[in-house]
Amino acid sequence: MKVIRLLELSVAPAALIAAMPALAQTVPAPTETAEAPQGIPDIVVTAQRREETLQKAAIAVSAVAGDTLTKSSISQATDLTRLVPSLQIAPAASFTQIYLRGVGTFGSNAFAEQGVAFNLDGVYLSRPAAPAGLFYDLERIEVLKGPQGTLYGRNATGGALNVITAKPKLGELGGYLNAEYGNYNAIKGSGAINLPLGDHVAFRLAGQYAKHDGYYSDGYDDEDTQAVRGQLRGDTGTGLDATLSIDYAHVGGKGSGGTIMPLLDGKNRLGPSDPRVLAAYLARTPTAPVPQFIARNDGYQDNRFFGASMTVNADLGFAKLTVIPAYRKTDLDFVAYASSFLIDVTENSKQMSLETRLSNKTGPLNWVLGGYYFAEQVRANQFFDQASNGTRINSRLTTDSYAFFGQGTYSLTSTLRLTGGIRYTRDTKTQNTQAHTLPFVGFVPGVFPLVPIILDIPSFPKSDVTFSKVTWKGGVEFDLGPRSLLYASVSTGFKSGVLFAAEGINYSRPELLTAYTIGSKNRFFDNKLQLNVEAFYWDYKDQQITHLGPLQVATTPAGPVFGPLFSTENAGAATIYGAEAEIQFQPTRSDLFTANVQYLHARYDSLQYQFYSTSGAPPVVGCATALTSQIGASPTARIYNVNCSGRPVVNAPDWSINAGYQHTFSLGDSGRVIAGADTKIESSRYLSIDYLALGRQGSYMMSNARLTYETANGRYSLTGFINNIENRLVFSNSLQSPVKAGTIYNQLRPPRTYGVRASAKF
Repeated sequence: MKVIRLLELSVAPAALIAAMPALAQTVPAPTETAEAPQGIPDIVVTAQRREETLQKAAIAVSAVAGDTLTKSSISQATDLTRLVPSLQIAPAASFTQIYLRGVGTFGSNAFAEQGVAFNLDGVYLSRPAAPAGLFYDLERIEVLKGPQGTLYGRNATGGALNVITAKPKLGELGGYLNAEYGNYNAIKGSGAINLPLGDHVAFRLAGQYAKHDGYYSDGYDDEDTQAVRGQLRGDTGTGLDATLSIDYAHVGGKGSGGTIMPLLDGKNRLGPSDPRVLAAYLARTPTAPVPQFIARNDGYQDNRFFGASMTVNADLGFAKLTVIPAYRKTDLDFVAYASSFLIDVTENSKQMSLETRLSNKTGPLNWVLGGYYFAEQVRANQFFDQASNGTRINSRLTTDSYAFFGQGTYSLTSTLRLTGGIRYTRDTKTQNTQAHTLPFVGFVPGVFPLVPIILDIPSFPKSDVTFSKVTWKGGVEFDLGPRSLLYASVSTGFKSGVLFAAEGINYSRPELLTAYTIGSKNRFFDNKLQLNVEAFYWDYKDQQITHLGPLQVATTPAGPVFGPLFSTENAGAATIYGAEAEIQFQPTRSDLFTANVQYLHARYDSLQYQFYSTSGAPPVVGCATALTSQIGASPTARIYNVNCSGRPVVNAPDWSINAGYQHTFSLGDSGRVIAGADTKIESSRYLSIDYLALGRQGSYMMSNARLTYETANGRYSLTGFINNIENRLVFSNSLQSPVKAGTIYNQLRPPRTYGVRASAKF
């Protein structure tokens, strides 16, 4: 009944838009008379569930405008790492792993949930694959840093990544087309058309096509995406407006790739099925006759995404009412290889949500009250195989979540304001799983050639568990001047417990984060210099670590039997602190300097987890280990405790620097030439909790450049660009082979890419 009712709420407002022309016939269309701003332009954000300029938002948030995304050739989430220093985004088969200042999730299966909330037009998307096929025709992207436990709530321990699409514009007929061609046979196209349907209704249709050959020697790490989005907006002009959005995307190709270390043939990227990689893999212990599995060149992804949402705003006089019903369907079908580690997944998920908010500014009080409901159903069939060890997991998962929240900002004086907020969240999760652990335990006696014995240990994990938490925020802000803001806050966030396929206890506890922030946002020299600074201290407790570890798969008279499965443990407690500065300087209309510098000190006060060794040998990790008496699924298997306390937090470099410069050369009536360059400098970081040298990315510098000719009226442009000028090999992810200790499989960010882009506006 909940699902049916939610679908009714999602569909019913469509009739409202259709009726709007009749409701609004006597209302005159608005006119725009404001002059273009001088100096650095403002970016309007909705990070606090209300429209305000970035400089007036008393929170730690970075924003990237949509045209910047186009100029930087951003077509997928992993590309954002080039633009925002605090972000580390990496592929994991068809999933996306998002880390913000070291807080994130190694999302590797259907049980995973992000530690950084991903939102599309105010709708939370739960699946780790959700960011695919969305990065086109965008107004902006907002990166909220630190726990968002009041206004966002669900699984926003480290922050939130908000993607805001360009909306239909009333009374405007127009659009644009972008076409791009580059090396690796890259072909990208995007465009949008805005159609007025009378004075008070508009329709916008946007689409994207992105394709390139694989960056690895065997064709892996390619791109093949097609996406389309339609939006219908109506506005009565009397305080009632609604926008209906429907989007569809298909992501195909061979999928992400990588290589075992240190097999990087100069700048050539040797893929998982490259003969040189396979030969090196087979030569590593254990060797034949122990069963071997090697990667093939048949990897693929055939993933489809469909979403529908409605945003309705109504002026009730005493408050503004916002209602957002939404539905999303994700169908994954992919085969990938992490070295010679088969990952074969089909996953079908449906999520529905309904958010309702009341907000207003009443005298000195600016407030918002709301409720949120979320329901998800996931059916996943997953097969992981390395020949001498395999796992098959067929799961039916559900989540029901609801929350109530409120936040207010009260002006004590014209320059001093206090903020307080609170949220109650309750998540109920269930699983009904059939799991098969498939260990190699020896050979059939007396038979030659040797015939391996692969056991099938079935288990039937079930869960029905509820997590609830009250999170809160308190803050103060003070206007130091007309263009200078000082703010400080304390906020909390929690990420719900995560299920996994084990007998007995098969869920983790929630993770918690408390953040202390002080910052200042400033404009100087007649709006030509923008300086935003922030200092932060995060207390991170019960961190959920997702990794391949021992889970109970059976019970025997000798005790429980453990097999290697992806699990989520509350293994870590960390202290994270640092400072960040964002600078924009526009001394003339033709020059723009930008810089973003972050210092981050992130260390584990405690990090302890368990390691499953199929061979029985001690784990190859950069931490202290100790053998346990726990029983493995095969005679040779052993289970070890691992203690990495005091080590750096994963994906948290001490220093991250982005810097750029752009100059415009005026050609008078003939147009203009715009030259720009930027660079990213990052200190070393570890990519996994193995803490091995081969799984560590050293410090690097990666630069990009572009040269654009634009006509005087700005309607046409032609750009030549080059990304990763240095052609640096930069690792994005790392995984140790479950069956060949010390064999490290790394994924890499894109190599040097270059091309041309033509744009037309109409």
